[in-house]
Amino acid sequence: MLYGFLQWVGGIALHWFYRDVRILHADRVPRSGPLLVAVNHQNAVVDAILAQWVIPRPLRITAKATLAEGFFGAMMVKLTGIIPLRRISDDATSAGDPTRNRRSFERIVEELRRDQAILVFPEGKSHNEPEVAPLKTGLARAALRARESGVGGIHIVPIGITFESKAEPGTVVVAQVGEVIAVDDWPGDNAHALTEQVAENLRAVSFTGDVEEKSFAEGVQHTPPALIRIASEWGHITHKIPIKLARKLAVKQSNDEGEPAMYTMIYGIALTLLAYAIQVPIVWLLAGGVAATLYLASLIIGAYYAAYAGHG
Repeated sequence: MLYGFLQWVGGIALHWFYRDVRILHADRVPRSGPLLVAVNHQNAVVDAILAQWVIPRPLRITAKATLAEGFFGAMMVKLTGIIPLRRISDDATSAGDPTRNRRSFERIVEELRRDQAILVFPEGKSHNEPEVAPLKTGLARAALRARESGVGGIHIVPIGITFESKAEPGTVVVAQVGEVIAVDDWPGDNAHALTEQVAENLRAVSFTGDVEEKSFAEGVQHTPPALIRIASEWGHITHKIPIKLARKLAVKQSNDEGEPAMYTMIYGIALTLLAYAIQVPIVWLLAGGVAATLYLASLIIGAYYAAYAGHG
């Protein structure tokens, strides 16, 4: 239930920020069985939200272990089921130590044994380059280790994400599912060779260099019915102030182009909830509980349709 709620909220935030979110070749994603989902990483937390939107199943997320430092980070890791991975860049003393992620790999194997889907960013960290960075071997090693331990039916699903302009609101993002790799059919146990195959499949669905706007403009835009248009307009009106404030705070907080969208979504969700917490009690005091309940429902419905109405 918590995952579904977070996915719903994340989807609204995503569609509030970007004008259109296109998903291509979604039919390639296996609907059952263990999955390792490999995604290129150019836009911090936004990439994870997009991956959760593409995969039609609960998606376990791997993230840097430093995320669990501190009370709130540790609580978020526990509540959301994040699997922490320790990078060499996070702890130089662990360089060359093959056991630094042993517990995390064991967790991944067990999740795959339970037919779960696990998100991995094989580039290792978020970056601002248009090309896919060299991949780490962790995903391939986890897949081969799981196969060796008797887990069958594992598939590696590459997803290439391309932003028209990742830091600018009202732009377009495209997520393409690439050719899926069946680990059972992979010959041998060379993790480097499997990593290169994953990289090849990922590059095939990740745009590089300059991309003409017409590449994003294809497709049919739908004109929603009148009631949905009204709900959408109400959503824009009632959320205009917290979203604008979130954007200002995000721009001020950001240190590079990979952060504005992430901070806008985080601040936007927090400020929207704060706005609800202020408005609904006021309506309750002025008009009673029924009116307050209806008003809250109108805010949520408005937020939903303001995000999704008219998307292709």
